[in-house]
Amino acid sequence: MFTLRPSRPGYAVALTSATTLLFVATGCAGPSEQSATDPADGPYHILVTNDDGIASRGIQQLADALRGAGEVTVVAPCGQRSGASMSVTLGQGKRLTTISEVDRDLGHCVDGTPADAVMLAMEALEPEGGFDLVVSGINAGANVGDLGHMSGTVGAAMAGAYYGVPSVAASLGGDQMDFAYASAFMARFVEELKQRAPDPGVVLSVNFPAATEDEIAGVAIGRMGGSYIRFGYEEVEPEDGVRVFRPRFDPADTHPPGSDTEAYTAGMITIAPLRFDWTDEEMLRELGAWGLDHRMAESPDS
Repeated sequence: MFTLRPSRPGYAVALTSATTLLFVATGCAGPSEQSATDPADGPYHILVTNDDGIASRGIQQLADALRGAGEVTVVAPCGQRSGASMSVTLGQGKRLTTISEVDRDLGHCVDGTPADAVMLAMEALEPEGGFDLVVSGINAGANVGDLGHMSGTVGAAMAGAYYGVPSVAASLGGDQMDFAYASAFMARFVEELKQRAPDPGVVLSVNFPAATEDEIAGVAIGRMGGSYIRFGYEEVEPEDGVRVFRPRFDPADTHPPGSDTEAYTAGMITIAPLRFDWTDEEMLRELGAWGLDHRMAESPDS
C-alpha cells in the first residue's frame, strides 16, 4: 500500500501572459546519458515545459516558484497540445520563438508537441554542463494511473528521460485551477531532488487532487494503476452522410489497491515513479524459453 507524509504550507507566485518575437530551429539527435550534477559544482539547471502551452498559468507559476531552486529555462508548445503523449513531429523543421511581455521574458515556444519542445531545448538551449532536471507542468487536469500513457505532460517528462535527464511531471486535478500551492510544493520537492536525484531513466509523476493544502489529506507514494475517469466515444447525429462521434467521459468506480489512482481519489498528493523502459521482465524471460526459430519449416537435416 501507499505511504503517507505530511504536507507543508505553500506560497503564492505571479502569473503572466504572452506575446511573440522571433527565431528558428534545429533537428534532434539521440539520447545522451547524463548524471545529476552536484549542486556544489555550479548552477542547478532546470528545464520547465508543459503540454498546455507557453501562456498557461500553470507553467508560468511553476517556473517562478522553481527559480529559487536553480536557473530555469522555459520551453513549451506554442499552444494547447494535451493528450499528445510522447509523440514527435517528424519530417519538418521547428520554429523556436521567444515569448516576451513588456517587463519580462516568459520563455520559448515551439510549434510542435511537448516532446518536441523538450528535445529542441536539449539541442538548442542546453546550458554548459547540461540540464540537471526537467519539470513538466503544472498541467490543468490530473494524470494519475493509466491516463499517464496519453498525457503530453508525462510525455514531455519522458522526453527528458530519453536524453538521460531526471524528470518530473506535475498535474493538478479538481475544480479549482489555482496553481500557487502546487507550485510551492514542487519547489520544495525539487530541493529534495537536488540532494538525491533519481535514476535518469525515471519520471516521477506528481498529481495534486485539489488546489489548497487544507483540501489535501497527505502525500502518497504508489504505483501507477487504474483510471479515475474512462475515455470513450459515443455516436451522435451524422453530418452530410458521415458518421460522427464525440468524446465520452465516465467516472471509474474501482481502483487497484495501492495505486496512485486509489490514493488520488482519497484526496492525497500522489507520486508514482515511472520508467522510460517499458520492458516486461517476466514476459521477457517467458519468451526466451519458447525456443523460437526463424525458419518457417523444419530443415531436411533435422
